Amino acid sequence: MALTLSGAGSGIDINGLVQQLVAAERMPADQRLKRIENETRAQISAIGSLRSALGGLESALKRLDGTGMALGRKASVAEGAGFGATASGNAALGSYQIEVERLASTQKWQSAAVALDGDGSRPQVGYGTLTITLGDADPVVVTIDSGAGTLADIRDAINDQAGDLGVSATLVRGDSGEVLVLSSNRVGSDSALSVSASGGDGGLAVFDTATGTMTEKTPAQDGIVRVDGITRTVAGNTVADLIDGVTLQLSQAKPGETFRLDVASDPASLRGVVDEFVKAYNAAITQLRTQTAPGTESSSAGALRGDSAARGIMQALRTAVGTHYAAASALGLKTATDGTLTVDGSAFDAAVQADPSAVSRLLADADGLGAAILGQLKTYIGTDGLFEDRTENLNERLERLGKDREALDRRMGSLEARLRAQYSAMDTFIAQLNATSQFLVQRLSQ
Repeated sequence: MALTLSGAGSGIDINGLVQQLVAAERMPADQRLKRIENETRAQISAIGSLRSALGGLESALKRLDGTGMALGRKASVAEGAGFGATASGNAALGSYQIEVERLASTQKWQSAAVALDGDGSRPQVGYGTLTITLGDADPVVVTIDSGAGTLADIRDAINDQAGDLGVSATLVRGDSGEVLVLSSNRVGSDSALSVSASGGDGGLAVFDTATGTMTEKTPAQDGIVRVDGITRTVAGNTVADLIDGVTLQLSQAKPGETFRLDVASDPASLRGVVDEFVKAYNAAITQLRTQTAPGTESSSAGALRGDSAARGIMQALRTAVGTHYAAASALGLKTATDGTLTVDGSAFDAAVQADPSAVSRLLADADGLGAAILGQLKTYIGTDGLFEDRTENLNERLERLGKDREALDRRMGSLEARLRAQYSAMDTFIAQLNATSQFLVQRLSQ
């Protein structure tokens, strides 16, 4: 009897059958290539993460070129001294007696009071021009238009036209009326504020600081400060060049009173240096442990498990720390069970107070821990380092895998063509057999 499967000839779905046979043939090689490709990309990514972490450690050590390794300074001032102080690393240790005799001040002028009219409105004072001068800056001419000469109008005109000069105007309302107050934002005798009036109806002449009715409430004057009896006149209330390495912030005049300023060693700056190194070192160790982890039932293995280069740099870092452990331990550095470092703050402060150069010797000297680590890092993450070569090899592997996949595609293409030809021939043959069978059945039935 004839075959009854759907389709021409034999009734077999040749296209579907060929696709299934080719897919079955492709699967083992395809899965193998995908597995190797995924592992290779994971290893490239892991090496990139390691190079980044190790590069951070390298950068942290390279910043320790000696300029930041000096013991810092801390300035201490008694409460209520009338000044504050900060000290840089080049300030000499010692104590000073400071007296703030006078603060540098800004100049302030007040006009005579102007009463409101009977209906509560502001009267016109006048119109014309006001020329405002502040120190050695270029004068600013303020125009007061006719009909816009009340104190409020004059205040607004000064703020709008002379605000950039550093002059501000405001109104103070007292029992006798409103008072125009002019203030400078610059301190010191070289920042005197003056006003002259001209033109108009002459009403603005009252604001002339030389001939009008303006009253000086605060003079533009320099500050006076004494250090151990040495007098210094200063143009501002922040004084950075009075004592080498010390900046004073004058806040209140206390003439006749002296207060002590102490400049002492401050290990906090060096603690920051060590903390930065420890943070970078621990980040590198943690990344190395993560990428080389063997994996357990509850955790995934690292992409570089068993990698000799990754294991090598981890061992090199630990060896460097071990070699200099005595010096590191003297500064309060300890190793944890996972290979990371910790710092005992109290032990560190005590060690630095006793030997300020200990940190520099450990991290910046040519035969210290820092130099040993930098030497190892160069071997692994330098331009011609092991990780550079490893990355190049992995990228070359990806290229080879790409070519292997192209070859697989060609092989599968050839297999598909061969199978189609074979099954097509079979289909044609079966079709012929079916035709012969039908012919014989018809003849025998006659």
